[in-house]
Amino acid sequence: MKAKHAVTPSNRAGGANPVLECLPANKGGADLSGDKPPEPKQQPHRSISDVVANRVCCGCGACTVACSVSAIRFVYGARFNFPEVDGNLCNNCGKCRKVCPSLFLMHGSNPGFPADPPPPLECLLAHHVDDSLRWDAASGGFITGLALHLLETKEVDGVVVARCEGANPLVAESFIAHDRASLLSARGSKYAPVSSCTVLGDIMEQPGRYAFVGTPCMIEGLVRLQELFPKLRERVVLTIGFVCAGMASRLSTRNYLEQDGKVNASEARRIVYRGGGWPGRFRVFGKADKLLMDRPLIGGSLRHVVGVDHYLRCENCLDHWSRFADLVVSDPWSADHLERETKGESAVLIRSARGQARVAAAVAAGALWAKPIPTEDMIGFNRHLWLRPEHERFSWMALYQLLFHKRLRFLPEIARRFFLAKLVGLRTTLRARFIKKYYY
Repeated sequence: MKAKHAVTPSNRAGGANPVLECLPANKGGADLSGDKPPEPKQQPHRSISDVVANRVCCGCGACTVACSVSAIRFVYGARFNFPEVDGNLCNNCGKCRKVCPSLFLMHGSNPGFPADPPPPLECLLAHHVDDSLRWDAASGGFITGLALHLLETKEVDGVVVARCEGANPLVAESFIAHDRASLLSARGSKYAPVSSCTVLGDIMEQPGRYAFVGTPCMIEGLVRLQELFPKLRERVVLTIGFVCAGMASRLSTRNYLEQDGKVNASEARRIVYRGGGWPGRFRVFGKADKLLMDRPLIGGSLRHVVGVDHYLRCENCLDHWSRFADLVVSDPWSADHLERETKGESAVLIRSARGQARVAAAVAAGALWAKPIPTEDMIGFNRHLWLRPEHERFSWMALYQLLFHKRLRFLPEIARRFFLAKLVGLRTTLRARFIKKYYY
């Protein structure tokens, strides 16, 4: 079940989840673009090679777990992570396609799920009760606090997280944290490619109960794997997703280090994208934990890393709110919080009963502080990612379908949105279409 040896730029080697019911097999989904949901019999390819070739791989890594013949290795390029299929080993079973969150883009822009997710059970503002942990987390330490509580109470045996440290911290390492020390090494956001589904093969081979932390596309990759391998549904007992605006390229971080910070990337040993209070600071550490770079998030890395260079798949995403997760976490971006908050709080949207129960238990045990907030406030913190029919996202998607798949039926939509000045994804899409080395 494990992926083949990964290649990096440095050549280093509990029961049914009600959230699953939100994932139909391309049945009954809202038609967001006028095109019909894809029919399996129309698929001309049997591996995810065409998804990679058409540059909409999200880098989740689910395909490496689905492959039963180890025909897929994961490559960590200078910009993005992506799978590479060995045609000599591939048996054309098509399992990698079944778990791919990006496959729908090969047929149009209908993802096969309803435009609006079910309403949340509850929304909260929350933070860790330990101020030192809260201070060095991304936004209040809710995820760290909940994960620590689950480990310490033996509710889970491990938590799938990621960290950016070691000989090449530009390559985020996805791993299973089994104790406090390893979990704390994963604190803070990762504004770089992360591929946490790649470690799910280990969970397939290691009995136990696990929590999984990831972006919306990784959560969807996990859910699709659970449909293929019911064992994963039994072992992953909690999923924590993010409100995600997109995954920045590794090159964005490298350029920021070398151009703004005057730091040689080869000297970095740990990259901390958030922490040091809220909204946080971007810090780079070298050998012996020597501080090499320290910049604010606002006006610094938020501008020069987060929003510079995303996966093209992010510009074709219709799930910024982790619709398949038990819990969804974000920063409470508001003028009020930016004015008064320095330690950080997390905005939490609860989608499932099992997620709600685990948060309530952590609060009752004194591990977390939380208070309810209206759903409208939760949405308001990231309203630009709440996709309504006139959102510019649909113009980007139409442009992708025209340029990459020559689907002329998207021309009227592009023309209409051009006159509405909504065609703001032009640069990203054109660059992805014509650049020779996209992932590298």
